[in-house]
Amino acid sequence: MKIWIFNHYAIGPGSSGGTRHYDLAKQLAAKGHKVKIFASSFNHQALKEEHLADSNRLYVTKNYDGMDFIWIKTPPYERNDIRRVRNMIAYSTRAYRIAAKMDEKPDIVVGSLVHPLAAYVGYLVSKKRKAIFYFEERDLWPQTLIDLGKVTKRNPVIYGLASIEKFLYRKSKRVIVLFDKAVGYVTNKGIEKDKVLYLPNGIDLSRMDRAQELPERVQNILSINKNKIVAVYTGSHGKANNLDVILDAAGILKAAKAPVHFLLVGNGPEKKRLMKRQQEEGLSNVNFEDPLPKECIPALLGKCSIGLLPLKDSPVFKWGISPNKLFDYMGASLPVALLCDLEGTPVEKAEGGYVIRNNFADGLASVLNNASKDELRQMGMKARGYVEKEHNWSSLSEKLEKIMLQDLKGLR
Repeated sequence: MKIWIFNHYAIGPGSSGGTRHYDLAKQLAAKGHKVKIFASSFNHQALKEEHLADSNRLYVTKNYDGMDFIWIKTPPYERNDIRRVRNMIAYSTRAYRIAAKMDEKPDIVVGSLVHPLAAYVGYLVSKKRKAIFYFEERDLWPQTLIDLGKVTKRNPVIYGLASIEKFLYRKSKRVIVLFDKAVGYVTNKGIEKDKVLYLPNGIDLSRMDRAQELPERVQNILSINKNKIVAVYTGSHGKANNLDVILDAAGILKAAKAPVHFLLVGNGPEKKRLMKRQQEEGLSNVNFEDPLPKECIPALLGKCSIGLLPLKDSPVFKWGISPNKLFDYMGASLPVALLCDLEGTPVEKAEGGYVIRNNFADGLASVLNNASKDELRQMGMKARGYVEKEHNWSSLSEKLEKIMLQDLKGLR
């Protein structure tokens, strides 16, 4: 099969961010399929140009592990403002033009809704190239925007986004969702259940065995705190990530002189404000570090005691959760402190950590102050066993391959 994936924020090896499509494509390529991923050369997680710096080229093609990444040049931005909107528009228009001129004809096109324009471009390309279209709904737009309080349901933008969502549902052969209960979200919109495919985020277990060495600065932080419980957060520093709760817990534990240290690794629009708060409050038990390449994350997690996943209280999570960082933590045999008011989470199913459902800061401080390293290690082993069974990209890719071949056979 020839498979094209349109994901504005996809990343390849040696970079920071979510590797969903890279990991999936690598598995499909190993099975003999030809995969192309159309992504922005500007890294959304690190907020920097990674592939076309000082170049006038519109795009560049690079091959990794048997698949092709089409890195498309887009303008930079630092926060969620008009510059980010320009970046989205630039990716969408350029991705379509580049794909439309390629000689190769895809069999299946996947449009991933990291934002609606990227998914819509996938549909347009599939129509032009007469290919099967799969719509991957990542964040349940526009419902996420409403439930996170960014806009009201009466906002005209919401009506527009809802129309695009319904359009893509109708035009797609399959609707891919990442959350276990999101199948119900889609069927509630009038879409037949057989059309919806649950394909959660997963983990490449082979990455755990070939982790790159950590930067010296990070090694020093871990060495200084080696006798403490080190609680780590990796990922975006945005409003939806609710990282103030971690600083609140750090303040409680600092006052209690608890042997706990926090390490927050990543970047995002809230990072400068959070760092300023840490300095003003004298939170010496907190370190902020720059994003690390994905290949370094297993080495980092392997030296920490527990992974942190605070979620902003929102009705949208009733459909389930599937953050990359959750499975990174669990795959590295690291227990998870999940802060959210949810039932039936992967953490509970695995017995691989703690779910703190209210009074997040006090609850997190209490857990970290009372947990033993022995207890945390045992939970981490259970977490690893769970993702090996349920969230291994090898088995997830087989599930997708089977559906794709079935859909292609139906056309012949």
